[in-house]
Amino acid sequence: MRAANLPMQLHPRMRAIDAFIALGDAGLVAVADQLDALHRRDHPDDVHALRVAVRRLRAVCWAFAPALPKAIRARWDGCLRKLAQAASDVRDWDVFISATLRPALDLQPEDPVLLAVHDTAMTRRHYARATMLAQLTEHQHWPLPVLHRDLTHLGAGGAPRAGAAAQDRLAVFARRRLRRACKRVKSLARAARSQDLARVHRFRLGSKRLRYVIEALEPVLAKRYAKRLHGKLVKRQGSLGDLIDGAVARRLMMECLNMPAADAADAADAAHATDVPDAPGTTVAPDRSATISP
Repeated sequence: MRAANLPMQLHPRMRAIDAFIALGDAGLVAVADQLDALHRRDHPDDVHALRVAVRRLRAVCWAFAPALPKAIRARWDGCLRKLAQAASDVRDWDVFISATLRPALDLQPEDPVLLAVHDTAMTRRHYARATMLAQLTEHQHWPLPVLHRDLTHLGAGGAPRAGAAAQDRLAVFARRRLRRACKRVKSLARAARSQDLARVHRFRLGSKRLRYVIEALEPVLAKRYAKRLHGKLVKRQGSLGDLIDGAVARRLMMECLNMPAADAADAADAAHATDVPDAPGTTVAPDRSATISP
C-alpha cells in the first residue's frame, strides 16, 4: 500500500480508473491512520479528522462513480456511509460541549443548571464514544479489508469490467464530473432558499463534496477556476456550519434537559456564547451526503 505521506501522482492523460485506484488507496490509508489514532487516545480532533477523511474518500467515490463497477460502487457507498454515521453522535457532542457549554461556563462558572447540563453531556458523550469504537473495530475487520481487495482487483485487470468511463482520460473525465457536481450544488442552493433545515443541511453536504472533489482532482483542473471556486466553498462552509451547529445545540440541550423542544431551544440560545442564525425546527437531518451514483 502506498505510504500516506507520498504525493499523489495524477496526470491529465492517465485513465480514470487508474486515478481512482491511486486516490482510493490514499483515502484508505488516511482512514486507517485516523482509526488507529482514535483507538490510542480520546481527543475530539481525532473524531473530526476521521469524519473528514471519510468525507474525502466518499467524494472521490462519487466523482469516479461512472468508472466503477456497480457492485464496487455500492459496497464503497455502504461501508463509508456507516463509517461516517458511526462517528456522528460523538462529533455532535464534542461540538456542543466545546462551542456552547464551555463558553457559557466561562461566563457563569457556578451556574448549577449549566454544570448539570455539562455533566450530562459528558456522560452521553462517553457512551457515544464507546458505541463508536465498537462499531469502528467491527469495520476494521469487515468490510474495510474488502475495499482494499477491490482496489487490488481493479489494478490487476478488473478495469475492463468497470464502468463505461473507466478508460476515459482523467482530464476530460474530471472536467465532466466537476460540471456535474457544480450543477448539483446549484440545485441544492435553490432548494435551500426555503430555509428548511434539512435542505440547508443537504446544501452544506453537497458543497463539502464539491470542495473535496476539487481538492482530489486539483492537479488536472484549470488552476485559476478551481482556486476561485474552492475559495467560495470554504467561505460558505463556515456560515452553513454555524447554522447547523446551532440547530444541533438546541437538539442536544433538549436531550440533556429532557424538556419540550421550544423550551430547549430557548435554553440553548441562552447558553450559546456566539451568535448563531435562527433555524426553523429543532432537528437536523442525519449526516450523510448523496449516494455514490453517477
